[in-house]
Amino acid sequence: MTSDNYDDYIMKIVDAAPPLTPEQRARLRELLRPVAVQPPVNRERDPR
Repeated sequence: MTSDNYDDYIMKIVDAAPPLTPEQRARLRELLRPVAVQPPVNRERDPR
């Protein structure tokens, strides 16, 4: 999914959400943004 498509997807989700305050909408957008994926941690060698 390209970033433009992803931005459109997020906006559709936010717009379809129940009535939210502007602050809640901004927080929802923030929570839906993609996050850089980190490699899984080997718990046996690195018990973080």
